[in-house]
Amino acid sequence: MPTGKPGEDASPPGLSPITARQLPDGGWGYGRDAWTEPTALALLALSTEAGQHTLPVHAGVDWLRRARRSDGGWPPNPRVDQSVTWATSLALLALSSATGEPCTSSVQWLLDTSGGEGGMAYRLARYFHKDQDRGGFEGWPWYPGTAAWVAPTAMAVRALEKTRASQPSHMDRRIRERVESGRDFLMARRCLDGGWNHGSSRPLGYEAESYAETTGVALLGLTGVPRAALEPSLRRAEVEFAASRSAQGRAWLRLALVTHGHGIAVGGAEPAGRDVTDVALNAIAQAAQRGRNVFIA
Repeated sequence: MPTGKPGEDASPPGLSPITARQLPDGGWGYGRDAWTEPTALALLALSTEAGQHTLPVHAGVDWLRRARRSDGGWPPNPRVDQSVTWATSLALLALSSATGEPCTSSVQWLLDTSGGEGGMAYRLARYFHKDQDRGGFEGWPWYPGTAAWVAPTAMAVRALEKTRASQPSHMDRRIRERVESGRDFLMARRCLDGGWNHGSSRPLGYEAESYAETTGVALLGLTGVPRAALEPSLRRAEVEFAASRSAQGRAWLRLALVTHGHGIAVGGAEPAGRDVTDVALNAIAQAAQRGRNVFIA
């Protein structure tokens, strides 16, 4: 096991802001405490340059392993006594990229988690609010037992796809079914403008506008969908990329466009990253543009 403080090994300039912000316990955070999301994104960024960040990667991997709950999922941070979809999916992607470990119990947690749309309360709400979204597809919620949303569904699909080959054969059919249903969920929630809002495309019966971050994340979950079906969304992603003033919005959209083999839109200034998640996502997106997409391979 390597010794020394996290971040002490030499790092190329592009990733040194990430290693410099690693906390003494091996994780990364938004402030003084480590959280799962920034830790996973930092590890994914460091994984774009395999073998060059041994100490920070080992320390970050150890933090994720310690933070994993007994049910196989991850909480937003260790003080939260519940596993959540977004954190679990990102942690799975990070460990898969950094170590190749299958994390089968965590994959099983994702397979066992779905939105609460089948409940009577939710169905009544849909009826009275006249939510016109199509289909009853099985997406993922932020928290177990609540309604499914676009971002956690897309990231769960991405995590299952990336880890599928390392899972026992008896899980393959269920993984394929959930991935297909998740993609159907995403397509059913697409907004009229071609992008994605956070949840419903018609909240309270009105057409919703899309957002840069959710459009990018949704497109990442839709690899394998025929290109023709995604053309309106890719055009919308180009428009949002040029207009976005959000560092994360630009990064997610860049990742989506690169993943689908689409040219990167020209225009718009690159916003400055405010925290480690912004810096890490930008590094991941730039690496994908150079041919190293850690969300896929």
